[in-house]
Amino acid sequence: MINLDRTWRMMEENRLEALIASSPQNVFYTGGFLYHGAAGNRIFFLLRNIGPAFTILQKGREPVLLLPNSGKATAERYCFFKDQRFYGISFPPDLRSPSQGQKATFSALQALKEILTKLGVTSGRMGVEGLDLPVNFYLGLREFFPKLEMVDSQDLFSRLRAIKGQDEVDRVRQATLLAAKGLEKAYSAIREGASEREILNAYKEEVTHQGGMWCNTKFCAGRVNGATISHQPSDYRILPGDPAIFDVGAIYEGYTTDLARVGYLGKVEEEGAKLYRVLRSAQEKAIAAMRPGVAISEVFNVAQNHVRESGYPKYTRTNIGHGVGVDFEEEPFIAPESDWKIEKGMTLAVEIPFYSAELGGFNIEDVVFIGERGVEVFSSSLSKELQIFG
Repeated sequence: MINLDRTWRMMEENRLEALIASSPQNVFYTGGFLYHGAAGNRIFFLLRNIGPAFTILQKGREPVLLLPNSGKATAERYCFFKDQRFYGISFPPDLRSPSQGQKATFSALQALKEILTKLGVTSGRMGVEGLDLPVNFYLGLREFFPKLEMVDSQDLFSRLRAIKGQDEVDRVRQATLLAAKGLEKAYSAIREGASEREILNAYKEEVTHQGGMWCNTKFCAGRVNGATISHQPSDYRILPGDPAIFDVGAIYEGYTTDLARVGYLGKVEEEGAKLYRVLRSAQEKAIAAMRPGVAISEVFNVAQNHVRESGYPKYTRTNIGHGVGVDFEEEPFIAPESDWKIEKGMTLAVEIPFYSAELGGFNIEDVVFIGERGVEVFSSSLSKELQIFG
């Protein structure tokens, strides 16, 4: 998944002797684990709470994986790094001798110190994840290596992950297809008297049946529920004339997607239909503006201005989309103050949400890929029409 040549180049540009990944997402991205934090992957959710994992990247050397002993079997199966180090006590206990003649080290921090010392990373600049490296690790490394400057490389990881390789693109595409199938199944479950939970479960079951995992998924029926962004699926039973909004995610082999659709049970409200036409048009204009080199802030302005000029002058958003990949939402965010530009290889979710106490919740969201032949909409098989359920 990670493009090492691009990684080495960006490390050189930032004058980094080494780069350490410490978040579960970036350990997966750099090391190839079948993991995604939002999915609650059982193995890595456990590891995240038992002990941290790291990957250490240094140009000209084999990348190193450092992991609790409890993840040894998973690492040996999924990680493409040849140099794998482990610390702590195995669970269940592993009575075999440490791999490759390694001595047992019970502290992750101590193991990290030993690896860096062996690699010669004792001075210069080392990139770390400022948002994720535990404070005790930062302080411990700074004390042990007083000549080593630790540099926040969160943005470097974000920019590496924003440009996808073919395997990553294929995974996001497949996750999107799974979500589309899940939505179609959920549509068929909508009938008068069905609860939000029942309808959403139809989506989850179909995604799972098709070989994926669901994540960050919600369904709201009725105006009050739909207008509440943080609404959780409930026992509310959908009634004729109710608007209904899906905002769903799916995961395929560690990569995510994000889709949204809206409809009504039975009769469509005219004002809601008018609003939806505006939102759909705004999304289409945003997608049409996506070309390599175009400022992401410009894409944002195209969409927001269209909604404002179409009868909703107070419409204001902090973003109208985001990258999708290892994380459900990741850089770049399609926001007014973004300094990013559209680049080939990006996979982006483009959405135009609108929440109103009078009308309910509305959104249309699709995932697009910026490729050699232009923009590909991964969810093109899923109708963008305002849905009429029942």
